[in-house]
Amino acid sequence: VIITANRRLQDIQKTAASVSSVISKEIQRLQIQEIGKLNSIAPNFRSYDDGGTGAFTIIASRGISTIDFSPIVGLYVDDVPYFTTFAFPLELADADQIEVLRGPQGTLYGRNALAGVIKINSKRPTNDITGYASLGFGNLDAVDLNFALNAPIVKNKLFFRANTNISERDGFVRNEFNNKDLQNRKSVDANFRFKYFPMDRLSMGLQYSLQRRESDYAVLLLPNYDENLGPINTLQDILENSLYQVNFDTDVLSTSLTQNVSYNLKYDFNTFSLTSVTAFQDTDRTRLEDFDYTPLDIQSAAGPSSYENLTQEVRLTSTGDNPLDWNAGIFLYRNDNVVANTFNFGVDLPLVNPDFEGLAPFNRFDDTAIIQKGIAAYGQATYALTDRWSITGGIRYDYEDTEGDFERSFSLQGFPETQFSERANFDAFSPKVALSYQASEDVFTFANVSRGFRPGGINTFVSESDQAIFDTESLWNYEAGIKTNLFKNTLKLNLTAFYINYEGQQLFTVLNLENLEFGTDNIGESRSYGLELESQWVATKGLNFALNLGYLNTEILEYNPVDPGTLQTLDFSGNELPLSPSINGNFNVNYILPISEKLNIETSADYVYQGDIFFDPANLMLQEAYGLLNGRIGVTSKNLDLFIWGKNITDEAYFAYGYGLPGFLAASFGLPRTYGATLMAKF
Repeated sequence: VIITANRRLQDIQKTAASVSSVISKEIQRLQIQEIGKLNSIAPNFRSYDDGGTGAFTIIASRGISTIDFSPIVGLYVDDVPYFTTFAFPLELADADQIEVLRGPQGTLYGRNALAGVIKINSKRPTNDITGYASLGFGNLDAVDLNFALNAPIVKNKLFFRANTNISERDGFVRNEFNNKDLQNRKSVDANFRFKYFPMDRLSMGLQYSLQRRESDYAVLLLPNYDENLGPINTLQDILENSLYQVNFDTDVLSTSLTQNVSYNLKYDFNTFSLTSVTAFQDTDRTRLEDFDYTPLDIQSAAGPSSYENLTQEVRLTSTGDNPLDWNAGIFLYRNDNVVANTFNFGVDLPLVNPDFEGLAPFNRFDDTAIIQKGIAAYGQATYALTDRWSITGGIRYDYEDTEGDFERSFSLQGFPETQFSERANFDAFSPKVALSYQASEDVFTFANVSRGFRPGGINTFVSESDQAIFDTESLWNYEAGIKTNLFKNTLKLNLTAFYINYEGQQLFTVLNLENLEFGTDNIGESRSYGLELESQWVATKGLNFALNLGYLNTEILEYNPVDPGTLQTLDFSGNELPLSPSINGNFNVNYILPISEKLNIETSADYVYQGDIFFDPANLMLQEAYGLLNGRIGVTSKNLDLFIWGKNITDEAYFAYGYGLPGFLAASFGLPRTYGATLMAKF
């Protein structure tokens, strides 16, 4: 398997890093159709969606996660970075390869690569006329339509590829308040890519993508909670007694439209290549959400938001077979985030806070604008000390300037209006050192030390400017591993051990006790360590097995938030980090049986398992261990494929994700059993 994790083509089994990769055939077999379904790729790497709608995806790697719209695992699609989870692509129908890098990747990727990187490479335009069309149907009235076309516009010079996906599905959670089904989704994706070779050494690419999604995704539950006894109505109680049921008064809805335009250029000199990637991304989102998740009219929120990102990267990469391989580059960006929130405080607010008797209902209007401008310079080189020993060193410097404007007003006269502007600068060095040893042609060992970071920012929910700024968070990752190809390359066994020290964690907490205002602050410190096993076995022609296993041990070393109900300082030290199953992994089998010269029967099954996890740092919200069985069986030929498929075949009831703050706990149901059939025509 050839990967581009280090910004160059490398054999995955000879790369001094923890990298997993799947190509298009494996993506189809594992039914990885969206970012939230990446759990079959790598151990100690988990993706948690909101029950299948794809509106908000949480990714955890080696115990590092966040309930935030600013990613903690960097996402790159065709070398274009994604700075907000709201813009993450929903469909991966035309993906050619997915690479998952575990551990911080700050040297080459910078901000938001604190816990790793996901690299998605789309199928590129080629010189041939090819394509496919597929139509799928499933339960929950699901419909999925895919189409792709690849063709030369000018033979051997200019190529074109386009693909589109249209999908929709009914909801599976019943809102008892209005007898409406929630968790439905509708999405439309379209991608257009051009590749141009004006001369032998020069290539250019232009891409445009559009993604629109609509969903009533905000299905969250608030378990009953007692300050002394803890959670009375546990997640397991809800799964057993009120499965797929909620009861709140707001008619929730979320819509988003994301557009990407990127231009890349590559020129090959005699000893190095120059690559330039220019990209612009725009995401417009509207929402209507319930904030109390009860039948009472207490609080809800609505409003539009806009996220714009302009990025430019220029890098140089050495070429040829030399003892020294290197790459270096400069990265610039500007992010504009504008949000207009209307918080509706309803007539039932005095039931939970008598101070508002005679005042409710009323509205609060928050208008925020955040501008982030940054520049980074980086370099990394690998030197072959001998035929077997190599050493890698790299460093990156990031600088970010952040400006924030905040305005707050109320529909009631006499409530204080707030307006302030803040500006902050953040910078970070992200070094990496790695040592590798090629013990034999089939055995490769490595060890590395690396640092990752996520920049600080400006809180937008506070009324006091001196509480607005929070600082950068960072971690150090230490790891060592062995990669092997055994028995004439029919068995791959990789084993990695790691230790992570995580400092300055950005955590959501009470910032102002007097006004009970919440925001982000650097009040956390933790550590994690574990083991990761990756294996693949070609048992015989057409029969393949794969097994990934992860062991994870995490501990919060320091986290002392304030309970907004009692105003007491809490101590969460000694607890586990959220979304950190001690045991996790997957087992996959794929078998292709020829039944004639032109027809094959193909079947595959994948079982994904995770142990007990907590959704919150207080360790109150326990999701018990569960496993999901997915599979498909079908008939394939050169031009036509027909598959019957199923996901969560055993109909496991579970919560897809949750989050908790002192005094507030919420979770979202996972997708139940789904099944259907897909017909694909290829040409």
